[in-house]
Amino acid sequence: MRPSSICILLAVAVLLHHHLLPGVEASVEKACRDAANSSPNIKYDFCVAALRSYPGSRSADKKGLAVIAASLTKDKATSVSAKVKSLLAKASDKKKKQCLESCESVYEDVLSDLDTSIPAIKEGRLGDAKTYLSAAVDAPSTCEEGFEELQVPSPLTKEDSDLTQICIIALAFTNMLG
Repeated sequence: MRPSSICILLAVAVLLHHHLLPGVEASVEKACRDAANSSPNIKYDFCVAALRSYPGSRSADKKGLAVIAASLTKDKATSVSAKVKSLLAKASDKKKKQCLESCESVYEDVLSDLDTSIPAIKEGRLGDAKTYLSAAVDAPSTCEEGFEELQVPSPLTKEDSDLTQICIIALAFTNMLG
C-alpha cells in the first residue's frame, strides 16, 4: 500500500470514530462532568482518570458507570484496609495503634456496605445503594478524626482522601440514576 493510501485510510478511520461513536468516547467525561456539576466536592480530573482506568468504562452506560465507580470504591477500600492491617502489625506506639484499630473497624464496616451497594445498583435498588454508599463516604473522615483527636500524624491521609473522592463519585453516579 502506498503511504498516501495509508494516510487517507487513517484519516477516514479517525473521522468515523469521532462522528459515529461520540457517545462511547464521551460517556466517562460526560458522567464525570455531570457529577462534578452536581457536587462541588467532586474533582473532574480525578473522576475521569479513575474511571478510564477500569476495563469497560468507555462503553458503559450510566448504570454501568455507577457500578464501576462503586467497584472502584470497594477496590480502594480493600487496599486501604490492607494497609491499615499492615501498619497495625508494625505499630508500637500506643496512640497510633489505637487509631489504626479504630480505622480497621471502620473499614470492615465499609467493605460490608460496599459489598451490599454494588448488587443494589445492579438490581435497581437505588435507595439501598445510596444508603450504603452514604455510610461509606463518612468512613475515611471517621478514620482521620481518630488521628486528629489523639494528635497522631495519620499515615492514611492520601488513601483516605482518594477513597472519599471515589466514594462521592459512586454516590453521585447512583444519584443520577434516580
